[in-house]
Formats: sequence, C-alpha cells, structure tokens
Amino acid sequence: MYNLMIVDDELLMRIGIRNMIQWEEHGFRIVGEAANGKEGLEVALAASPDLIITDIKMPVMDGLQFIREVLKQRKKCQFIVLSNLDELQYVKEALKLHVADYLIKSELTSAALMELLASIREQLQLESGQPASADHPYDGSSSISHRKAEFFKDLISGFMTESEADARAADLHIRVKPADLIALTLKVNHFEAIKRKYVEKDEKLLRFSILNILEEIIPSKWEKEIVVLSSSEYLIVVNKLEGSSSARPDIEKLCAKIIASLKDFTNLSVSVGASAPASGFSSVKSAYKQAEQALGARFFASGPATFFYDDKAEEPPRKAANPKISSEEEQLFFAMLSSADKEQAGRFFAGLRSKLDQQRLDESSIRLFYILLLEKMNAYLSLAGKRPLSSFNGLSPYENVLKGDSWEDVHHGLLDYVSCCFDQEGRVVEESTYTGMAVDLIHTYFAEAISLQSVASQINVSPSYLSRIFKQEKGVNFVSYLTEVRLEKAKIYLRSGKLKVYAVAEMVGYPNYTYFSKIFKKHVGVTPEEYREQIH
Repeated sequence: MYNLMIVDDELLMRIGIRNMIQWEEHGFRIVGEAANGKEGLEVALAASPDLIITDIKMPVMDGLQFIREVLKQRKKCQFIVLSNLDELQYVKEALKLHVADYLIKSELTSAALMELLASIREQLQLESGQPASADHPYDGSSSISHRKAEFFKDLISGFMTESEADARAADLHIRVKPADLIALTLKVNHFEAIKRKYVEKDEKLLRFSILNILEEIIPSKWEKEIVVLSSSEYLIVVNKLEGSSSARPDIEKLCAKIIASLKDFTNLSVSVGASAPASGFSSVKSAYKQAEQALGARFFASGPATFFYDDKAEEPPRKAANPKISSEEEQLFFAMLSSADKEQAGRFFAGLRSKLDQQRLDESSIRLFYILLLEKMNAYLSLAGKRPLSSFNGLSPYENVLKGDSWEDVHHGLLDYVSCCFDQEGRVVEESTYTGMAVDLIHTYFAEAISLQSVASQINVSPSYLSRIFKQEKGVNFVSYLTEVRLEKAKIYLRSGKLKVYAVAEMVGYPNYTYFSKIFKKHVGVTPEEYREQIH
C-alpha cells in the first residue's frame, strides 16, 4: 500500500478526488490533504507520501515551488499535476521536475485517474524492487502505441513547439512526415445506441477491433498514424501521396474504403471529416480542427460519408437563431396530438422541417426547435392528465433530440416518440395525491417561473399544506425537488455539447446565468462549463 496526499486550494476539488475512486482497492491510502503548497510541505514531511496529487496554481506557495521543496526531502516521491487548459505553460515546467504526468481538471474522470495510477504504481514497485501486483497488472500505458497517442493529443492541444514535436516524433519513430499532413477524423454513427450494447470491457474490444481493421485495410502506400481519441472517435494522420497533384481524389478513395470495410467487418456506420493538407507537426492542431469542422456537416447528411473542410467555403453559411413556434403552428400541433393521427403527424413534422431548411438554421438552432416541440408536447400530455414517457429507445426523449447524429435522426426520433405516445395513449399519472399532481406540474413547467404558491393554486390547496405533505411523501421540500429536476435536465442538455450554457440556463428555468452557475456548482460540485468538459 502506497501513501497518497492531495494538495489543492479548492475544497470541492479535494473532496471530489478523495471520493472519486476506492483508493485502497488501487493500492493507495490517503494520508493527508492541504489547501496550498506551504501547508502541503508541512504535511508531506510528516506523512511521507509516495504520491502527491497537486494543483499547479495555488496561493501562498504554488505547485511548482511545492514540488521543488518536497523533492529536496523525498527524491523518489511521485507527482500528478492538476491544471486548467490555460495553465499548460506551468505544466511544462513541472514535467521537467520529477512529475509522473498531468491531468486537465475539466477532463478529470475516475477512468483517467485509475489508468494513470496503474502506471505510477508499477513505477513505484519497480523502484522499490517489488514485483508487479497480479491484482493490478500493468496496463501498457508506457507502450509505444500509448506514447504515440499522447504525442498526437499533445499536438492537438498545442502543447509543443515545432522543434519539440520534431524531436519527439523522431524518438517515437512516427511514420508520417511533417510535410503535406492530412488529418482524418472518424466518428462512429449512432454510437449512443451501440454503446448500450457494451460494457466497458467490450468497449475496449470495440476500440481494439476498429484500430486493427484500420491498420490492416489502409494500403501500405499511405504513411499513417492512428490514434484512439475515444470509443466513438479516431484520428488518422496521413501524408499526401507522392506524385499526386491533388490530395482529394486519393483521400476520397481511402475514406470510401474505410467506410465500406468497417461496415463489412463490424457492421458499424462511420463518417469521416478531412482537413486540407498542412505542413509541420505543429499544424496537426489546426488540421484536426478543420477535420472536426468538416465533420459538422454530418448533421445535415442522410448517411455515412466523407466531408471535406474545403467544401465549407463553397456553401452558404447557416445561421444561429432563437427559433419560435408560432401560435398557428402551436394550434396545429395540439390538434394533431388530439387526433392521434400518425399520418397527420408525419405531414405536420415534414412541414416544419421544410420551413427550418428554408431558413438555413444551424445545428444548434434546429435541435433547440425540436426541444421546444418536445416541451409543448409534454405540456399537452400533462394537461390531458397523462405523464410523458420517461424513456424511449433507451434514452430520454430529450437525449434523443440532443444526441442524434443527424437531422434525420432527430426528426424521425421525435416523430417515432409521438407515434409511441399515440400507441400507448401516454402514461397514466401514477400518483393521485396532491404531491403526485405537484410532481407532474414540476416536470411539465420546470422551465418556467414555477413556485410552491403557483402549484398550490393550480391544484387548489394551501401552500403550507402542500409544503408539509410534499416533504412527508418525497423526503425533500418543494424547492429542493424543483432544483433537482432542473439540474438533471441541465445535465442532459450540457452532455449534448450542442447548446450554450446561458441557453441551457434559460431552458431549465434560470434566466439569470450567474445564479444558475452558482446553484449548479453548489449541487453538482463543478460549474456548468467544467461539467460539460468532464463529459467531453
């Protein structure tokens, strides 16, 4: 068992790290905590930690000075540095010291932490002459493939200068040359549905299968490196073929082969975004961004395809807008819901889609419009004495709208949800008590200025009586329950990564963004921006 210490000036961060994993199951016990480097030094000298997780920027004594002072006394102590994205220059200094690795706070997850701990634990065992633990075998995080992946991730983050990149590329025997680099971003379509079929172990097998298929089917004439960014996203860096006047025809053939092969071998549908050719390893960052931007066209496509960054300049831009449902459209919508006519529903949704297409709205605006439709539908069901379906196709209706890969998915997903509600005639309200009626109103009108008084008035009871029985039956008071519902909805919207935080705040009943952010951090432990970064 190795001794671990946590040093961070944010109490919530220390609490979060302390409770993120079962430390002793991974070979570490927490022997101390501190809020700054000065306190940390005192604790470290007394507790003799083998590993210290420390923030890089702290008051009194920052992380860099703290590391230097500890190493004067404990030369074999290992460190994991925590930083924000705008603090990477300090991380570079820390890595010159005896630092094992660093983690970006917004990307800190239990999985990332456990992976890093496995590597550090093996290093500690080697230094102490102990054999590697059979219970916690080495995960290969220092293998050449892992180091190559880290190299390209550092390039994407803009972490290296050109000379540093050239040196690391030579050391790692990177197969691609710095001239005429092209970034291809491959994304698995409909991954949310695929993911539900896998446990984490099978997800690793999926990543391994995709990686090996790509290595096998990309012809040897292509100099290439392949990086797993996540189970659903892969980066392929290639060089333009020698002797080709234009890279595009060759890239089109290559991507068509990749798409067809993955469909044949794994039955996976994938789409690819391609950057323009770039020069220098430091240009991988901009090339990756181009490939990601090109892949944004996937939302408006009808199937798997290759999207080129160069095509974006030729298309008229789509616009961001705050879409509204007109009173006439609302009346037609409610009439369609009342009729429970699926053919009428199909015609109604087709008309709305045609209108949106003519307006050339961007992806976020289109998703927002479908969310508004969903809100209107749920309000209608509630007034009709029915409860909206809580899940559909394994996800909530909101997640289906927010996570659909394409407009086609979002459109038909909502239409299928409407049809399902027609078939089941909604869901009968489960609770007939006043508390149940209040809960239904909260779930329907959480985005509005709802209060204990307004709900009590709606169901014809006094606010004091409703407050008392609500607490008795739900275990929490009305305001706490409303806050919980709003924040759970906010998490769903934030996980989509498609909406601005201020828009999410308004959509869950908080017109004041600052107040929303304060409430979110109080209950969730991180700000809305940090929560979204952790998910993505």
